[in-house]
Amino acid sequence: MRRHSPIAAASAAIILTACGGGGSDNGPSTPVSTASAAGLYSGKTDSNRQASVLILDDGRLYSIYSVAGNTNFIAGGVIGAVTSSNGKLSNGSGIDYNLEGQGSNAVTLSGAYSAKASLNTTLLYANGAKTTFAGTYDPSYDTVPMQATVTGTFKGESVTNGGNDPNVTLTADATGSITGTGTSCNFTGSIKPHASGNVYDLTIRFGGDNCAYPNTTASGVAIMTGTTMRAELQTLQSPTKAGVLFVGARQ
Repeated sequence: MRRHSPIAAASAAIILTACGGGGSDNGPSTPVSTASAAGLYSGKTDSNRQASVLILDDGRLYSIYSVAGNTNFIAGGVIGAVTSSNGKLSNGSGIDYNLEGQGSNAVTLSGAYSAKASLNTTLLYANGAKTTFAGTYDPSYDTVPMQATVTGTFKGESVTNGGNDPNVTLTADATGSITGTGTSCNFTGSIKPHASGNVYDLTIRFGGDNCAYPNTTASGVAIMTGTTMRAELQTLQSPTKAGVLFVGARQ
């Protein structure tokens, strides 16, 4: 964990753009919907960052975004929760884990959506800064996730608040049990299909003192894009929750 920089994964552009067309800040107004905003959305921010936003059926929210104007680098992610009803997003809050040196920052979230069609959000920071996102729905979210899809060995790079590790190996067996190693850090965990949507529930338990978060558990989600896994997690222990991002390719 020696470096603290955007994750330069070859698959980053695939993860951020393969889910469909980018949104536009000047798109049509969002019609009212009685369904929730659950789904995966791909689009752009007002600062020209490609981004994807995942909202689960229980309101949990996971997002990643690229370096401005460069989809080959993942520059950070947002983890939080939001309420969606009648085409509106409300009571949204979370943490923006930025990998460009800005650290972790609390955000509030609001916006509008058309179920299984479009999503428009605004993130507001404590210092008054704000970021908007406009995206379209990715129909692959409607695919039923299969345990076999995430069974195997994935090698790639992880990023935490403390830096990144380019030598991470994660292996999941047919039951969803995980074993893995990073640079001087071992971990275990589990991965299972989520009850709704093409996404996987993921839990990682880090080992001892050589890990970024020793003897700590992190939970979150994983999404498969072809043979590439993107996982976004948050440590459960206080006082300060930390973000963990992993991008790995099946071997």
